[in-house]
Amino acid sequence: MIWIKCGVDPGRYKIGVAFVEGERLLFSAIVPKSAEKVLLQSLKEREWKLLVPWMKEGDFKFIEGRTLEKICLGNGTSSKELTGLLSGICELEIIDEYGTTLRGRELYWKLHPPKGLWKLMPTSLRNPPRDIDDLAAWAIIK
Repeated sequence: MIWIKCGVDPGRYKIGVAFVEGERLLFSAIVPKSAEKVLLQSLKEREWKLLVPWMKEGDFKFIEGRTLEKICLGNGTSSKELTGLLSGICELEIIDEYGTTLRGRELYWKLHPPKGLWKLMPTSLRNPPRDIDDLAAWAIIK
């Protein structure tokens, strides 16, 4: 049996989700808050394919057939309501998510190194071209 962890970055309008084996990101998605029930169904039933419409990194095939060991939930916005919904799926750990958005930005640039003159600009001044809630979820696990 191969175990994976799931990081969840709850937000008011969207939920970042990242699945990790060890330190390696296998799959990530940003699920709209309006599709929260689909996310919960995916986690409960291990139906990872349900998250494909919101995929950002990796591939759901990397997590197929794997067992969810733990969900690491950030303690920010909307975390209280998600705590109740996620409990009972597997082990649930509430994590202080302070600074995970900045860490998510760094992770984005590691996955997608800048090219040309953008390499010279400090990471802190570069804005990723997409939302990074999924990578903040990865940072929550780290």
